[in-house]
Amino acid sequence: MTDSDAARLHIVCFEEAGDCTLERVARESRDGDAVLVLGPEAWRERLHSFGLSRQVPVTALGRVGGAWLPPRVAAALATIDGDGARRTRLVYGPITWRWMSACATVGAASAVPSCVLASTPTELPPRPLWHEGRRARVRRELGLTRDGIVALLAGDPSEWVDLSYTARALAMIRVGGAHLRFVVSPRAAHIDKARAFLARAVHDESIIVDARADTPWELLPALDAVIVDRDGAIRAPLDCRGWRGADEFAPTTAEAGRVSPLPALWGLACGLPVLAHDSVDLGVHAAHPLLARYDDDVARLARGLDALARGTLAKSVVAASQ
Repeated sequence: MTDSDAARLHIVCFEEAGDCTLERVARESRDGDAVLVLGPEAWRERLHSFGLSRQVPVTALGRVGGAWLPPRVAAALATIDGDGARRTRLVYGPITWRWMSACATVGAASAVPSCVLASTPTELPPRPLWHEGRRARVRRELGLTRDGIVALLAGDPSEWVDLSYTARALAMIRVGGAHLRFVVSPRAAHIDKARAFLARAVHDESIIVDARADTPWELLPALDAVIVDRDGAIRAPLDCRGWRGADEFAPTTAEAGRVSPLPALWGLACGLPVLAHDSVDLGVHAAHPLLARYDDDVARLARGLDALARGTLAKSVVAASQ
């Protein structure tokens, strides 16, 4: 058996993972694997809804006093290992890595073997196959015109999306005459604040809220681009914790800087231009012709949005498909 064929234990923590991460775990799991969820029991069925085989065992472990107690995690791992399988421990995200490292240093290192941080996938997700009628229907549901330009402002989890920064860039290009709208998850932070700001600045409804933003494959074939930001996790971690954490929850700066690349990969899989913050690690996809970057300079983001709205970035879609 090669390393790529070895069984794995997928370890995911609800503090930093959204539907994109769960879908990846479900899609990449195979017979002999197991899943440990540091999070709600409901995520077991969520994984199954994304196609996880019922043959892959899932253990869900809730918090006690706002934390996953190392002895409980070690006991859960011992139970999972009780079937005799030797599995590589694959950790999805730096916060999960922090919790697993804490478990390994509290008197039970032998019970918590070393882990491997899941890297950016080398393969793009499968492109959703839609007929034109479905695309037109979804655009009508979103209130979009046939030719309107709209981008998904995405994060995984969606709670880490803070509209305060991106709304400033959007207002800059709307004042300049470019037309672009955002679709965001209702879980994103500061939606009402951003809407009020844009109403004052450009006198227009530029933000569309739709729960399908949490599952990009359900929307992207009807949209025109994807934007992946990290601003909320860095600048407003408590505002962006959503339902996930108690008041003390906040990722460290290093953790918040490692935003999931999965929404961006879904955009590339759908053949859409992607604007991603410089800190988002896209692995082997970093040189993809549909990828553009921006940093903490709002003017640079505004230039990218303006190019998208005016069709400059959209031309690369045609070039990449030829």
